Amino acid sequence: MIQKIIIALLILINFSLSKAQNSDTLVIHYYENFPYAFIEDGKLKGIEIDIMQEYVNWLKSKKNVSMAVVFKPFKEFSTFYTSVKEGQKNVIGLGSVTGNAEREKEVLFSAPYLNNLAVLITAGKVPTLKSKSSAEVTKTLLSMSAITVNKSSHAVYLNDLKKQFLPNLKIVYTENQNRVLENIVSDNSVFGYADIVAYWSFLKQNPGKFLKIQKVFNEPKESFCFLMPMGSKYSANINEFFESGFGFTSTKMYRQILEKYLGYEIIESVEVK
Repeated sequence: MIQKIIIALLILINFSLSKAQNSDTLVIHYYENFPYAFIEDGKLKGIEIDIMQEYVNWLKSKKNVSMAVVFKPFKEFSTFYTSVKEGQKNVIGLGSVTGNAEREKEVLFSAPYLNNLAVLITAGKVPTLKSKSSAEVTKTLLSMSAITVNKSSHAVYLNDLKKQFLPNLKIVYTENQNRVLENIVSDNSVFGYADIVAYWSFLKQNPGKFLKIQKVFNEPKESFCFLMPMGSKYSANINEFFESGFGFTSTKMYRQILEKYLGYEIIESVEVK
């Protein structure tokens, strides 16, 4: 009888341990940036937020892991990036972040969830650059200054442009793409890079503003990924979520999320196929 009670207790303990092992906490650091992650009517919304909810659902249905999710907001990109880089193993970062070789030395990246086109923006009155000839670029941009988000891929592109064409270019750093576009709108002598979705959403919110894409300086080789600290517990899982079978980006839900936040005219340029 005692032996049966002991066996029953052991089964109960193992069951309890099993349940505990199938739950965890996911700490989501997010950079507030419409339409990726933003607050509207007191609710957290956005492309990245909705994809992450699908990932949490996938963990529960496919991996039998129930996640308690904690959100931590950031308004400055550089602070957000550093916080994820130095975070615990259960942290994941949502920040419309471009994966590149330099960052891969510091953090882990998921498979891409969105393609990106980085576009060089000027005021509409600035002449259109037809080539990257030194004479034309110097004539058009020499008297101008630039603005970019601190520690972004856009900063790298501007510094490359400065090195190649405009050695005396003054570059001002900010923490928000909207501020980049607002500065360009308010001052014809300022230019800078923006993500194509940020540019699209800014024009939607400011339909009377005249801005121009200088297409010869477009950077089409970017993809957005989620990022995690080195040694992340769930890097393998999130990559499986994006890549197993045909992957999440091939699903109807992925397309519905894009359609929820983006217009048809931009979706074809950014969706991962």
